[in-house]
Amino acid sequence: MKEELVKEGILKEEKVGYLKSKMNLMQGTLYLTPNRLVLDAHKTGVGGFGMLGALLKKQVENKSFGFNLEFKDIKQIAQGKHGLQKNVLEITDKHNETYRIMVKNYEEWESELNQKR
Repeated sequence: MKEELVKEGILKEEKVGYLKSKMNLMQGTLYLTPNRLVLDAHKTGVGGFGMLGALLKKQVENKSFGFNLEFKDIKQIAQGKHGLQKNVLEITDKHNETYRIMVKNYEEWESELNQKR
C-alpha cells in the first residue's frame, strides 16, 4: 500500500493510535496525500513461542484496519478525547462512520485537512 501512496505523493505521515473501540487501540500510520487521507492500522501482539507462535503473530498482524478516504468523502472533523488524551482526531465520513485517531498534534492535522476539503 505504501508504494502506491509514495507514487501519489505523501505530504504528511505519522505513527498513530487507532481507537477502533473504547477498549481496542491499534498501532498504525496515518498518511496525507494530495487526494486523500489513509489510515493503515494492525492488531499487535499475539504472544507465543516457537514456530506456531510466530505464525499466529504473523496472521493476526497481517490483517489491516483503517480507511482510505478521499477528501470529498469527509463530512466532519472534530477534536475528541480518550481519557486524558485530547489529541484525538475524529473523522466522520459521508456514510456517518466515525474514525478516532490519536495523533501528536490535533490542530496541525485539523488545519491540513480543512485546507484540503
